[in-house]
Amino acid sequence: MAEAKPFVIREMDRSHVPQVLEIERACYPAPWSESAFNHEMTSESSVDLVAMAGETVAGFLVGWIAADQVHVANIAVTAGHRRRGVGTEMMMRLIGEAVRRGCTSSSLEVRESNLAARSMYSRLGYHAVALRKSYYSNPAEDAVIMVKDLEA
Repeated sequence: MAEAKPFVIREMDRSHVPQVLEIERACYPAPWSESAFNHEMTSESSVDLVAMAGETVAGFLVGWIAADQVHVANIAVTAGHRRRGVGTEMMMRLIGEAVRRGCTSSSLEVRESNLAARSMYSRLGYHAVALRKSYYSNPAEDAVIMVKDLEA
């Protein structure tokens, strides 16, 4: 019998935003604002997910769907929930929704030094196609552009 996951993936709503902001501020030197997250939840092209561990937000993901492509705009998992499948499950949920909406490809940028995230994306079928020089700041760093074919 399969072991139950200690988290549930669901759509983000306004009640999640305070915890999402805490995660965002802990994970990123240039965090998104509350209004940015609130805007995403009103956009038809945005897929906004949270991973809930009980009443606690363990992670979140924002993806943008435009035409036949989905772009992973923002994803973060709390330090205490990393390497437990939270990011992978959110990504799989996003990909499933993107395919349902007719998407044929997915893209994302990731810090060149973020080997854990790059490894997760590779396991999900993404591959590096380019380097975006000096994409990130605080600290300055290149972004690896990764893509995945959703038609395969």
